[in-house]
Amino acid sequence: MMRAFFFSLVAFIAVSTSAQSVDEFWQSCQTQVSTPPADGLYRVRAIGRTPETIDVIVRLILSGDKTGTFTSPWIYEGDRSITPEPGGYSILTDSKGSPRAVLRTTTMMTLPFNQITEKETAVESPRARPLDVWRPLHVDFFTDELETRGKKFVEDMPVTVELFEVMCRG
Repeated sequence: MMRAFFFSLVAFIAVSTSAQSVDEFWQSCQTQVSTPPADGLYRVRAIGRTPETIDVIVRLILSGDKTGTFTSPWIYEGDRSITPEPGGYSILTDSKGSPRAVLRTTTMMTLPFNQITEKETAVESPRARPLDVWRPLHVDFFTDELETRGKKFVEDMPVTVELFEVMCRG
């Protein structure tokens, strides 16, 4: 039996999930998951900062318009339950905590924030791909998230670019 870690990698807002519904969703997707999780577990995550944003991002991921996300080791350091892993799986939830997809992390790279280019932001939603849009959105995000951890945003902070593929839809 797979162990689940419940988390919200990007949102960090309370999203209520039912462990039973998530586990049932994971079990129903097993035929579409070709290899077991690289680290022996799956994570549960919502991506976004508000319920509205979470639901928009779910739609963008399910449509194939968003194929990756950005975080920082400064946010997940030392917490295995929120650390992305190449070959790892996440159950993507909507703002109500309902499972909507199984994502498999295909690629990860870490770059300084100030070296992120449109080559990397191409995995974002179409509106957030231009650097003049992506940068201020992520400066705000990282500033808020790091502040809650007693850290400060800096231009050369490490940023993890995580690419994923949708393995199963709910």
